Amino acid sequence: MKKRRLLTGVAVTVAALAAAGIAAAATLIVSPGHLDGWSVVHDTCGAATTGSVAFVKGPGSPPAGKGSVEFTIGSNGDSYETLRTAGFDTVKLSDLTALDYWTYVSQGGTGGQAAYIDLYVDWNGDNVRDDILTFEPVYQTTQGAVVLNTWQNWDALGGLWWSDVSGGPPPLFTLATYIASHPNTTILGGGEASFILASGCGGSAWTNFVGNADKLTVGVSGVNTTFNFEPKKRGPNPDHKVKVCHKGHTITIDEHALPAHLKHGDHIGPCTNSKALKKKKKKR
Repeated sequence: MKKRRLLTGVAVTVAALAAAGIAAAATLIVSPGHLDGWSVVHDTCGAATTGSVAFVKGPGSPPAGKGSVEFTIGSNGDSYETLRTAGFDTVKLSDLTALDYWTYVSQGGTGGQAAYIDLYVDWNGDNVRDDILTFEPVYQTTQGAVVLNTWQNWDALGGLWWSDVSGGPPPLFTLATYIASHPNTTILGGGEASFILASGCGGSAWTNFVGNADKLTVGVSGVNTTFNFEPKKRGPNPDHKVKVCHKGHTITIDEHALPAHLKHGDHIGPCTNSKALKKKKKKR
């Protein structure tokens, strides 16, 4: 379990908070120096934090790639160690069509804990935080218990959550139930980085916790983005470049610029029906 958050406001941002647009149907590698809009933030619900966040190899065989993000709490179980993004700010809860991730716990404190999700939410679009919704694996009785030294997948979209405003946990509820009561709820905007992978903030239940998270998938209106956390940039795209078809011409852009291009009608991949290609075919 974790406490209601009476945060001190002394968070230390390791990487500058930045609103990152989310690419369509993509897998993004998040690693030190290539955080793609994610930020490591150290906070506390009590005394000074004794925790840390690191991108590491393993443990074991992660569900995506060779690494993961690791949360360490230390002696102060009220340490609130987080990885946050503003990339989903202003997304309506009712537009979420997928939300799942994987955890691994090598040292579970005393409460059977695992890394969890916090969502700062806004009920009426005024960019003021009205509630904090929390999905914790420890309360997912229908998805199985948290097991040590094992990668486990958690369905947050269909799972049980609790509300800070309601004083939980309990009561526990589904997102569908919450949306029925608050139909206009969005993930809080204003660049606060309101989508959070978190650990700690629960007193002795979290003391000396060590656990990891990986392969976070978020679907918005049927378009999924998967985040693969790695200790270093891997794969065929180490420079974060992507080819798009822009006004009939294939160009290469930084993947951070991809959302703006998609918004204006470009599509991922080389042009296949451009005038240039037609001209080439005529010459043959």
